[in-house]
Amino acid sequence: MTKSLYKNFFLIIFMLASLANCVHKGSVEAVRPTNIYSDTDKKIQGNFIYVVDKTSLSKLKRDDTVQGFLCGAHNYPVDGTEAFNSSLPHMLEQVFEKITRVNEGSAKPNTIQLLFRIERFEPRLRFSQKFFGADADGNVELSVSVTGTKDGARIFGTTVDTQRNKHGDGGPFCAEGTQVLADAVRDSIKDVLEKLGERMANSQSLRKH
Repeated sequence: MTKSLYKNFFLIIFMLASLANCVHKGSVEAVRPTNIYSDTDKKIQGNFIYVVDKTSLSKLKRDDTVQGFLCGAHNYPVDGTEAFNSSLPHMLEQVFEKITRVNEGSAKPNTIQLLFRIERFEPRLRFSQKFFGADADGNVELSVSVTGTKDGARIFGTTVDTQRNKHGDGGPFCAEGTQVLADAVRDSIKDVLEKLGERMANSQSLRKH
């Protein structure tokens, strides 16, 4: 069999495999945000609690991520909820001397409550064909907001956006693309938490209350 026939044979096998309806789910790892720059070395003092809006948190779970015809019959679900929940405390402990997570509706008097919301989560996975297999490109757009209130009055608020990309080998039958996307989700969570940490660490309104 000539080299050209080998190539065509493998391409046909790959195309048939890419049309098979399979589910591939990657693992989004928790992160420790470290690049948080502050005008002072002192952590924020005071009584702080924080809440993660459960309704918006569900936005971090998506099933419809793949774009394009290649490998389009496969499903690549991604879930960043656990990674976000596990990573957020690591960022907060670098900014605040003491802060406790509470359930929604648990506001306390003379205490600043920080409410975190997932505003937008757009994970996209695209494949490009190579000799045998495919390259995978994962792109993630993530937007997170935080609002600080004390005794019902708003004292702080900000929204951070980020976009992160990952490129890697999609594997012979598209299976490895899911981890490429999961890694892009991980990087976006790390970046957005570091940016939020910086804004809170340098907020005079949070430090004065």
